[in-house]
Amino acid sequence: MRRIARWLGVLGVVAATVAPVPAQAQASVRQFRPAELGIRFNPDGDPGQCGGRTGDQWVAAGVWTDAIRFDTDSRAGGCQLAFGVYDPDLELQGVALAYDFHATAGGDPAQCGNQGTYGMPIRRDARTFGPAVRIDTDNRPGGCNLTLAVPRIEQTYAALDVQYDADGDPAQCGNTGYHWAETDRGPVTVGIETDDRPGGCRLQLRLRVGF
Repeated sequence: MRRIARWLGVLGVVAATVAPVPAQAQASVRQFRPAELGIRFNPDGDPGQCGGRTGDQWVAAGVWTDAIRFDTDSRAGGCQLAFGVYDPDLELQGVALAYDFHATAGGDPAQCGNQGTYGMPIRRDARTFGPAVRIDTDNRPGGCNLTLAVPRIEQTYAALDVQYDADGDPAQCGNTGYHWAETDRGPVTVGIETDDRPGGCRLQLRLRVGF
C-alpha cells in the first residue's frame, strides 16, 4: 500500500507539471501578426484593360504583391485602383504612407480620374482601402503619373518597394525598373500612358518594415 501511495504521489506531481496553460498565459505567447499591404484593382468597362491580379489582394510585409497590369486604350472604361494597410499589431506606429495621382503635364486630364493625394489608411481593426483613382489612358495626349511615398517615419523604419515593367512598347510605361520610396530617399513616380500600342505596364509593390 505504501508503494501504491508513493506512485500515486509521483503521478500527481507529473500531472501538475503538464496541467493546461492558463488562458492568460496563452494570450501572452500569441503569434505576432505582420502588417499587410493591400491593393484593390478592378475594371469598370472592358476587363481586358485591367490585367494581372484584379480584385482585392493583401500580402504580408516583406512579400511582393502579385502584379497588376494597365492596358487601357480605346476600349470602353478603365481601371479603378486603391491602396491600404492592415496593421493588427501596431507595427507601423508613427509611419504614414501616401499615393498621388495626377495627369502628366500637357496631358488630357480626363484620362486620370479622381486626381489628388491620399493617405493609405493604416488600420489595426479592418482591411480598408483609401479612395480609388481611375486610369483610362488612350490615344488622347499624355497620360497619368502615380506617385508612392512614405512621407513620415517617427518610430519604425518603413519603405515601399516598386517594380514597374513594360511588356510591350516601353514608351507607354514611364520610369520602369526597381525603385523604393522612403522618407529620406523621397517618393517614386511611375508614368502610365497606355493606348493602342502593343502591350501594357505591370506594377508590383512590397512593404518593408525595419532595416
